[in-house]
Amino acid sequence: MKIDFHAHSFPREYFLKLKEYYPDEVALREDPKAGLIAFWAGTPLPVWDHGRRVDEMTKYGVEIEILSTPSMYIRVDEHSPELCRIVNDAFASACRQSPERFKAFANIPFNSMDAALAELKRVLTLPGFVGALITSNVGGKYLHTPEFLPFWEEVARRRVPVFMHPQPPPGYQDDDIAPLLAFPADTTLSTTKLLYSGLLERFPDLILILAHLGGTLPFLARRIDLGFEVPHFSDKYKKIPRRPSEYLKKLYFDTALGWHKPAFECARALVGIDHLVYGTDYFMVDSTFMDWTNAFLEGLDISRDEKEQIYSGNAERFLKL
Repeated sequence: MKIDFHAHSFPREYFLKLKEYYPDEVALREDPKAGLIAFWAGTPLPVWDHGRRVDEMTKYGVEIEILSTPSMYIRVDEHSPELCRIVNDAFASACRQSPERFKAFANIPFNSMDAALAELKRVLTLPGFVGALITSNVGGKYLHTPEFLPFWEEVARRRVPVFMHPQPPPGYQDDDIAPLLAFPADTTLSTTKLLYSGLLERFPDLILILAHLGGTLPFLARRIDLGFEVPHFSDKYKKIPRRPSEYLKKLYFDTALGWHKPAFECARALVGIDHLVYGTDYFMVDSTFMDWTNAFLEGLDISRDEKEQIYSGNAERFLKL
């Protein structure tokens, strides 16, 4: 069985509201094959089609997708509660319609912490929700700052898994699109800030899943320790009792876009097979990402039991499916 942690969904009503609220930032276009497409932050986002998604999952042997909408966190303002409700309710509808195929991560309105905690509480009573979605920065703010602490306290208390998807860094401007290089860099920066803030020391049982093999964390893990080890760095890096790389072993990484054996082996060496989960980054119509991910993982020189751990075993353990 394959449980895909990294599968995006964009309901039609969500697109229409985005265009209404941010007319200068969002463009809508009807595609004869994909249906309605929204262009936001330089990325074409196709409208959700339940039947087509089930067919594509079946074609590539994916039994369950955990749906998410990372673009929710590009803008955080007075519209966030309504947009989160629209998407969360659409996810719940998909989970009701096909409970054996779909689960979901809750979208959280971080315009106010009261609104965020209220929506988290509401959504976790709906069918199919198995965790919460966060992005590497939320409306340009990083997650180690005090205003996010009540969120971390609540998900830790409830033992709710949190899936972190990357976002363009605050103020990002470049002629290269953010997903190529800026996304893994922001995952790395955001997670490093969380580690040095003491989040995993305070909440040692927190379940945090990072997209894309953890950005560049597997490659830079030992370098990141320098803040803790070298006297010349700021005292703010000395407030945790252990090197940050020791906390990294508690994290989970998904396999999305990780089709490079040295990168996979680096991630495996850092967190172990038991902390890798299957992810495809699937959402574009006619995407080859499911196929490429399956082919890459099947071609690895690891045992069948280890592959099954990645495909579903690790997820089943902490999602309690």
